[in-house]
Amino acid sequence: MNVQQMRTRMKSIVEDLGALDRRVTAEKRDYTTAELATMRQGIDEAKGLRDQIAAAESSDSNLQGMLKTLGDDIAGEGYQAGGRHGGRKASLVHPRVKASGGTTWGDTVLRTIAPDGYKGILANGTVAVDVPLDPEPVRADVPVLSLRQLIPNVQNTTGRFAYLRQTTRTNNAAVVAPGAKKPTSLYTLARVDDRVRTIAHLSEPIAKQDLDDVGMLRTFIDQEMRLGLDLALEDEIIDGSGSGEHMTGMGNVSGSQSQAFTTDVLTTARKAVTKLERYGYLAGAGWVMTPEDWEAFELLQDNEGRFYYQGPAGPAVNAATRRLWGAPVVVSDAATTGTAFLADFSQMRLQVRQDGVLDWSENIYDPNALGSGQGASDFERNMVRFRFEGRFGLEILRPSAIVEVDLTA
Repeated sequence: MNVQQMRTRMKSIVEDLGALDRRVTAEKRDYTTAELATMRQGIDEAKGLRDQIAAAESSDSNLQGMLKTLGDDIAGEGYQAGGRHGGRKASLVHPRVKASGGTTWGDTVLRTIAPDGYKGILANGTVAVDVPLDPEPVRADVPVLSLRQLIPNVQNTTGRFAYLRQTTRTNNAAVVAPGAKKPTSLYTLARVDDRVRTIAHLSEPIAKQDLDDVGMLRTFIDQEMRLGLDLALEDEIIDGSGSGEHMTGMGNVSGSQSQAFTTDVLTTARKAVTKLERYGYLAGAGWVMTPEDWEAFELLQDNEGRFYYQGPAGPAVNAATRRLWGAPVVVSDAATTGTAFLADFSQMRLQVRQDGVLDWSENIYDPNALGSGQGASDFERNMVRFRFEGRFGLEILRPSAIVEVDLTA
């Protein structure tokens, strides 16, 4: 199928799905199970065609208009004016959520659980949240809001993965006389077998009546549950112990480097940069620290009471773009105050088996729902609970590309 044929097929799918949507609206009823299946099958096929077209002819100016049309009609980026949703556009999302890739979850959920306005909601169900695998890219003129922006993401299809980790790097290359024995350099690799880990959480019971407020549900889905999962994921990446269901994080991997506190935090940070530069790991480097530690950098003053990022050390701290010695800074509550990490995140990979799945149910019994010892199910109380979870694994290809930095005098 050539590009033109793919465009024609994609347009036909969009028209068919639109006709189905209009028919259900005109009949003032909910989607049937078969119609929902048709919708999902059409959406999946259209998205596949969209990706093939983008890969084959990304420079085609007409492609952008069609992709936007597909996005407006199907992907939940917004609604067309005059549609049964009254021309409402998708709500703005938290910048950190957008940075990590999640932007359209609320619409996806709303269309699945209440396809015809808000007449009803399924007793239970599941939505595979549509989140791009690659997060928003890092630009030099903006701050980095999510640790996932720095780590390459790869799709995992089995739940398990294996890779080679470099444990030794000794370069003994030297000038050699004719006939003399050549020196041997050591670049030892060790096989690491690992698996993805599940990160999940539940919502509190939510009254069905509250679901009539579209903005509330969209905010709840798009931001609170995603932010909670992302913070837990960052905690594993930074400080996972490697035991039980925990990943092995940067702070516990064997073979990383360390930088002791020297003179002040700016000097200490610059010496950490040197440790990465020695190995050629600075190109993909970034900092991870707590908001309090980043505050200490920005508030650092000289003997005249002048802030350093406005004075002689101006190139060191860039407050507008959140850069320290040229490397982007991610502030995270998952970090430990007094300890920062400088790492070349291109030497890591985040295995993504399942970026987001949302389930909901009314079939949960709370033995104290109506008071001590007075139980009721969510169904009896007209309540719904949501569960959001993802499955991830972390590869650290070169531990020497990580420097743990002590910021405490």
